[in-house]
Amino acid sequence: MSSWLQKQVNERPDHPAFYWQDEVWSFAEVAKEVKQWTASFSLKISAKEKRVALFSRNSKEMYFSILALWELGKELVLLNTHLSLQELHYQLTDAKVNLVVVSTESLPFFTELKQLTLIEMIEPEGTKVALATEIDSIYQLNAMASIMYTSGTTGNPKGVVQCFSNHLASALATQENMKITAEDCWLCPVPLFHISGLSIIIRQLVLGCSFRLYSKFDAKLVTNDLAEGRGTVISVVAVMLQELLENYPKKGYSPNFKAMLLGGGPISPKALEKCESYGIPVIQSYGMTETCSQVVALSFEDAANKIGSAGKPLMGIAIKIVDGQAKRVPPNEVGEILLKGKNIVRTYLNGEQWQTVKWTADGWFKTGDMGYLDDEGYLYLVSRLSELIISGGENIYPTEIEHILQEFPGVKEVAVVGEADAKWGAVPVAYIVGESTITTETINTFAKNYLAKYKLPKRIYLCHSLPRTASGKLAKHRLTTREREAFLSK
Repeated sequence: MSSWLQKQVNERPDHPAFYWQDEVWSFAEVAKEVKQWTASFSLKISAKEKRVALFSRNSKEMYFSILALWELGKELVLLNTHLSLQELHYQLTDAKVNLVVVSTESLPFFTELKQLTLIEMIEPEGTKVALATEIDSIYQLNAMASIMYTSGTTGNPKGVVQCFSNHLASALATQENMKITAEDCWLCPVPLFHISGLSIIIRQLVLGCSFRLYSKFDAKLVTNDLAEGRGTVISVVAVMLQELLENYPKKGYSPNFKAMLLGGGPISPKALEKCESYGIPVIQSYGMTETCSQVVALSFEDAANKIGSAGKPLMGIAIKIVDGQAKRVPPNEVGEILLKGKNIVRTYLNGEQWQTVKWTADGWFKTGDMGYLDDEGYLYLVSRLSELIISGGENIYPTEIEHILQEFPGVKEVAVVGEADAKWGAVPVAYIVGESTITTETINTFAKNYLAKYKLPKRIYLCHSLPRTASGKLAKHRLTTREREAFLSK
């Protein structure tokens, strides 16, 4: 398969491809720009350097860097810009990455990380840069396209290995489900270092639709673009959707607007009712980094009848619910969600120990999420990894935070749970048993050195003890009810 970008250039060279602020590029212009970036990178990055990391917020430079590095056949490690230096160091070491392409604004942040080669993500100067050797641009389907880290319940993040074949299957399933054509323009206010953002670039390359990128989510700007017809589809998480509803214009969105694709946790019935009253089509979905975006989605037509459901499996996706003995359970019975399909990754980076834990012998991926299928085959989620906190679309695993807080002198026990939050859907809060010298201020100051901002506990409760089951196991669920009052220090 030749470069997907080249395929679009051959088929629709003058079609609008990429929008950034007030600029627009056709597919032919994107290819010309990418060629410059490719030539520039080829002079700075050795052909032997197979794996390269990227660290940047959304920008046109980030977009062109991704495409150019793929044209050079590089495996991309996409780094979350919210990470602490300690978290970055772990991921770069685990991925064996020596070279990081960094946005200009973030260069000072990397000064403390030694033994790294930094390349500034800067537009190539001049138009006379030519490739020393012509590169045969091929996206090998089984080749590694991208690596994204997802935290695990063990505390150490796992590198999710996404191949071009996984991304391709995801784009084709989305096309079938949402009837995406080359005439669509997909708005992207979500980060490119997340699967939610990167998958939109893949859809652009595979399906030929155009793509409008935002540096960050701005409800007023996005609302204006939707009202003026500058986009037909948009990817959002629940917190973004809430802000868009608050800014919904009197005249409504443009008639060419098709749908919002909602990921990163469920929508509240109240918000859904508001969407229906405004006539905003919302496609609720279920997916994860390991599935290269959505694998289950609820159509707008079914939203009112199936409130609370994540929907039905997309094209090419098989789903089953199993009990603790790995046996399929009947409809409406809760069990673990297992998935199979071409867009589901087959391994973790350096993750041999996870192979039998997360994949069955016959190839089913064990999500660790609990749910059930109703009589009509609609999926309902009960819990995600039982403890997973989804905050503004970010996945937060309590174990990771607990491991950090337990390092603080005087801390004896820690339990981190999600607490409902009107803006973010949920936020992490910590219950701590420790010496009387511990204060919430000192804990916060300590945690800031080791955790990304979104992972920091938004509230810290000092306790005299934590709830336990009869067998002595921590009973976190009791901290999410009024019963928690009995454990708080007076």
